[in-house]
This record gives sequence, C-alpha cells and structure tokens, in this order.
Amino acid sequence: MATYKASYCFLDSLLIFSVLTAFSVAQNISGFTANLYQRDAFYNPNLSQTEIIRRAAARSIWRANMSCSIRPNSPTTDIIRNNHQFFMKIRLGTPPVDIIAVADTGSDLTWTQCLPCTRCFPQRLPLFNTRASSSYRTIQCGPSRPCPSSDHIGCLNGLCHHDIHYVDGAHTRGLLSKETLRMDSTAYSTIQIPNFIFGSGMDNIDSSNGIGSGVIGLGTGPLSIVTQLGHLSGRKFSYCLMPLDLPGRVSHIHFGDRATIYGPGTVTVPLVPGQQGNFYHVTLEAFTVGRTRIPFTGRSGAVEPGNIIIDSGMTLTTLPRHFYAQIKQALTMQTNAPEVSDPYQLLELCFKKDRSLRLPSIVANFRGGNVPLKRFNAFMTYEHVTCLAFGVSESFTAYGSLAQQNFFIGFDQNARTVSFKPFQCSHA
Repeated sequence: MATYKASYCFLDSLLIFSVLTAFSVAQNISGFTANLYQRDAFYNPNLSQTEIIRRAAARSIWRANMSCSIRPNSPTTDIIRNNHQFFMKIRLGTPPVDIIAVADTGSDLTWTQCLPCTRCFPQRLPLFNTRASSSYRTIQCGPSRPCPSSDHIGCLNGLCHHDIHYVDGAHTRGLLSKETLRMDSTAYSTIQIPNFIFGSGMDNIDSSNGIGSGVIGLGTGPLSIVTQLGHLSGRKFSYCLMPLDLPGRVSHIHFGDRATIYGPGTVTVPLVPGQQGNFYHVTLEAFTVGRTRIPFTGRSGAVEPGNIIIDSGMTLTTLPRHFYAQIKQALTMQTNAPEVSDPYQLLELCFKKDRSLRLPSIVANFRGGNVPLKRFNAFMTYEHVTCLAFGVSESFTAYGSLAQQNFFIGFDQNARTVSFKPFQCSHA
C-alpha cells in the first residue's frame, strides 16, 4: 500500500513476507530486530512450493497491470491496493492493545481501525477502543495550528482528520491522533514511544480477510514509524529476505544500529528523488545479461535519475516494455534451449526445466555499484519450466523482492543510501 504524494497513484505492496513480530533489543536500545514470515507458508502451511511461487508471481502481475486513477480536484489520495503484504505487530494505548497491520515501506501514516466505528471491515483482533485508553489524544487544528503536512490529512471542525481513498473502492477515514506505542521485545524490555501520531480509522473498507487492521508506515516522511522512532531507528532499517524455496524459515527486519550494512561485497548506491512519492528511488543504469550490457534509457534517450524503486512489496522486477524486450532478446540469444509457454500464463519468457539448461548471468548495474544476481534472484522454476522473473509495466518500475533474496538490504534515510550485501539470510 505504498503511498504517493499529490496526484500520483498509491500502490499497495504485495510481498510474500508477513510480519508478526518478536522484537529483540540490546539493553541500550541502540537497535532492534523483527521477524519476517513467508505469508502463504505461514497461513497455509500445506501449500506446495510450486503454489507458493505461482501465487507470488500472480500478485506482482496483478499489481503491475493496475493503472493509476487520478482525480486532481479530489481532496483525498487515490491508492491501488491488494491485501498481500507485510504484517507487523505493535501495541497501542494504556493499557496496551495488540495491533496487527500491514507494514508498508511506501507509506508514511500508520492507521488502524478504531472504536467508535461507523463502518469497519472484519478483523481477527478486537478493534482498538480509543475511549478505553488513558493516553489517547486527538490532534487539534486551526488557522494558527496546522495539521501535520500530508496530502491525505486535513483540518475539519478543529480536529485533524485523515481521508485516504483506494481505487478499488477501499478507503479509511478518521481522526489523526496521538497514542503511546509499545513494541515488546525478546530481551525482556519494551520500546515505548509516547505521542506517536497515527490515524484512528472509523470509516473503513478493506479486503484483508480479517488478517490485519490497517497499515504501519515505513516510508520516508515525517509520519513514518521509522521517523517517529527517532534515535531508536536512526532513520535506518534493513532486512534479509529468505528465498522462496525455504518456506516457514524466519527472515528479519532490523532498525537502528543493527540495520547498518558493511563489510566485503557491500554495494552502496545513492537514493535520489523520484516521480512516485515516498518510495526508495535509485538509478538503474543497465542490466548486463551475459556479455551484453543493456542501458536503461528513458524517453529522453538517456538514463533518467531515480528510474526504479527498491520495493520489498513487489515479488517480480517490473520494467517498461522496450527495456524488457531487449533483456529478453539477449537472454534468448545466449541460451541454448527452446522457449516454452508458462503453464500459468504469468511470465513471458520460459525455458524447459532441465539439468542441462545454461542461463547467462544477470547483473543489475546501479549508479554507484553493480549487484550480481544469482539464478533464483532472476528466474522462477515451477512445474516443468524456468522463467525470467521480470514483468512488464509502463507505469510502475520496481526492483522486486525476488531480486533481493539472500541479500542484506539496508536503507539509510540520513545518508540517503541503500546498500546491498550478499548473505545467506537463513544465518541472519
């Protein structure tokens, strides 16, 4: 559910991992770690590997094919969403109440369904009762007291409200509020943030099937949980995503000092402003397929800064048609195997799965460093085929989670960098 500014569309992260956290903190609380679980394997432990991979690809295709719905005169923000995301457990209020919500790297505002609720969708946990918490506060506003700056927040009758609309008909409306946020840790201590700003959703439509109750924003803006954690996060976090062939194994997301990526093999590239709001944009100069380097040129004929998003919520890497076609051509010319059709009709370039299949190497050439991909980063194998795990989208270019698996990926908002380090995430 990644959030864009102004008239940009809001895209939902669809990732294969869910977060039901067990936070661990050092005694000086210089950083902490949360567990990440493979969503389908966690909620459907009997799923086969083929089905897990097929579902992950299908979600990315669905998301990439969605188009933006822009209403320039609307006071609310349009969002494209789907319910396959990260889930994260936090605690709100006094006394504290468990909240399980989608953890979104592209959104800022954290919101959850609250009582009194005029319209709420079903969820597994009880709704947060604002009247039962002694630390709950609304945020007042007026001519001399503006609301926090955001495209989906406004002042109404002296109180700040959030009003976020999604193009599939889902939405959340409610009061912008302050509350005590707690995160339980495995180190027998609790992270506590007083006056945490979040949205009390009291008119909501969603399709999360009762798993989650809202959104936890991990984006780059002032309302992001990363920002509001302050010195506890240092405005940086990292994660290490397990490969799809290791269902049920735990991945991790780290905040603060524990999020620093360093050591041999680390590639650090600059984050740059982009056209798609609160995402983490970098510049992809080219993909090198075997012996062929293919520049990623835009409509101007040159490489455009901030042309791709590092997106933990998208399984596939999605590219414009003209760039994808060149990569496909280079692959077919350097692969001594006939093309076959994808039995699920999800991916465009597939070869018959065979021990003799030899595929060329693929390297992502970012401005700032080169990231070599292993075979499982660039290809999906299921049934009797091996397919290029790249999708086509003219409106949403993303470096997906499959390409990130078995890498430490670190985001440092202060340094404006993202780092990649090859790593066996099962050992993280």
